[in-house]
Amino acid sequence: MKPLLIHGYMLLSLLAQQAWAQSGLRGDYYIGTNFEQKAFSRIDPAISFNWDRRSPGKGLSRSYYSIRWTGKLLAPATGEYLFFAKVNDGIRVWVSSKKVLDSWQLNSYKHYSGTIVLEAGHYYDLRVDYFNAIEWGEIELYWKPPPTANSALNPFAESGEPITAQYFFEKAPLVPKPISPAVTKLSTVVATPPKPAQPKKLKSAKPKPILAPVLPKIITATDTLAAVSTPIARPDAEPPPAITAGVTLILPTVQFEQSSYVLLPEASAELDKLVQSMHANPQWHIHIAGHTDNVGDPRLNLALSEHRARVVAAYLTRRGIADERITTEGLGNKQPLGDNTTESERSKNRRVAITIR
Repeated sequence: MKPLLIHGYMLLSLLAQQAWAQSGLRGDYYIGTNFEQKAFSRIDPAISFNWDRRSPGKGLSRSYYSIRWTGKLLAPATGEYLFFAKVNDGIRVWVSSKKVLDSWQLNSYKHYSGTIVLEAGHYYDLRVDYFNAIEWGEIELYWKPPPTANSALNPFAESGEPITAQYFFEKAPLVPKPISPAVTKLSTVVATPPKPAQPKKLKSAKPKPILAPVLPKIITATDTLAAVSTPIARPDAEPPPAITAGVTLILPTVQFEQSSYVLLPEASAELDKLVQSMHANPQWHIHIAGHTDNVGDPRLNLALSEHRARVVAAYLTRRGIADERITTEGLGNKQPLGDNTTESERSKNRRVAITIR
């Protein structure tokens, strides 16, 4: 009887360990770029996603969402690990309470990296925060483990490799406790019958008032436009040209914050006029070209100009203009209107040009 009981205990422990150590990370998906309102949760086997003009899941739009993955990370070897990510837009990564990646801002397919020393066979707390602003959400999490005897056989040994599901766990496995000798000697153990449970005295409970739930505000693109309440005065702005087919429009008030693709609040008036003209002329198609000033890396400015064009396109589609009537392009700082020597001149270059066809 003793071996059967011991083996049965070990079998139950192993089954409990496998059930506890579910592969993958818990992903909590939120509406809004800063975890404003939870939409759903699920277990993701790896962090490798590319939502090209698609929603990550039910209840989320293609833009303005955030995700938090939590769980355990198993280290296969002892030494220094290099973590890096390809992301569009913001990312933060903690391993064992150490922040190894931090770029909580608008990014365009940029790589970030950080290092930490881990010990083989240990499970470490892992948290990954991510947000996407305007469409084209993408995040891929990689690592480069320390060299091992099998590194020469691994094609990713030098450049790093995606972190696969075999290293992600929702919770760390339970370690079976050793069986005490007193438990195995069943012949000397005398079972003590349990004492009968005493009935508890019930207290009269006073009814509690039912409070209505307070939901966090959902942040939308429209809220982003309304967040800046004081319009920027532009006394030298020329009146916008007439919206007709065959012309290229540079709408003076459709501009952006510096180093950002957040529309300034005064942009909505002229864009709403464009929406009305598009509805009145269903045969029109438009091409939107984004532009930047000369501040920063030209390669990042090119990506930023593409996002600015897409933001304007998203503004139009949210107001009923079909996707197939709009094309976009980013030109970076190649075609400035101002000389970029002062802020007022640089602001003229943070613009979009709209050609009606």
